Amino acid sequence: MPELPELEVVCEVLNRRVASQVIERVEVLPPGGAIVVRDYTRQGLAAALEGHRFEAIARRGQFLRFAVAKSPLWLVINPKLTGRLQLATPGDKRYAKTALVLTLADGQELRYVDQKTMGQVYLTARVEEVPGYAGMGPEALEISLAEFKERLRPFRGEIKGILVRSEFVAGIGNAYADEIL
Repeated sequence: MPELPELEVVCEVLNRRVASQVIERVEVLPPGGAIVVRDYTRQGLAAALEGHRFEAIARRGQFLRFAVAKSPLWLVINPKLTGRLQLATPGDKRYAKTALVLTLADGQELRYVDQKTMGQVYLTARVEEVPGYAGMGPEALEISLAEFKERLRPFRGEIKGILVRSEFVAGIGNAYADEIL
């Protein structure tokens, strides 16, 4: 599962290479696209995104949040265990489990690939309605020691089980909880 460090790097790369580029074409591909993509706007991804650009891409916990320029809409991705974003050229082989392809003005494609279709891609006007988003605790990189201790007080059980709970602290999964401990 991509965790805070990996998603921070992905976010940096996407802001350099994808943000500010016009989205020329949107493809939701079967069979995975129907399982992975959730359109809370009921506009359709193509209608909502084509001709627009992402003005900023940010990470919150284990989610990536793409702000659609000059629009109230957000594309929110929760890659979960097997979801990956791939920057590719149109000639590059598409993996069988490619669920979403955004063709950008420079000819690159931003692809969402999910081998087990566990992740989710949401189009929404309100990021809070994305399952698991609103209930996240503070970011792991921003929480103070005092706040950490205070938040830890009501929890009982093994520390690893607490660290991986996104409502306790956002962005830590199994791998980094093991490293922390």
